[in-house]
Amino acid sequence: MICSCPECGSAGIPLIFGYPVAEAQEAAAHGELALGGCMMPTEPPNWQCPHGHRWRDADEALWDEQLLTVLAAHGYPAD
Repeated sequence: MICSCPECGSAGIPLIFGYPVAEAQEAAAHGELALGGCMMPTEPPNWQCPHGHRWRDADEALWDEQLLTVLAAHGYPAD
């Protein structure tokens, strides 16, 4: 997993596309999640740094775990 930005070395946060649930909007407002918009690119990146650099890491399971941890911290039901 590449958890730091390949361009600047800053820590990355999960990046999601689509219409965000309320918990995702709240997490994004706190800088714990990045919102990529409603239009998903063909090969979407899944991480973003505070400087707006985006990249894709193939470790989807770790990205998913990080995303669910962030959402659960904002009240998203962890099923």
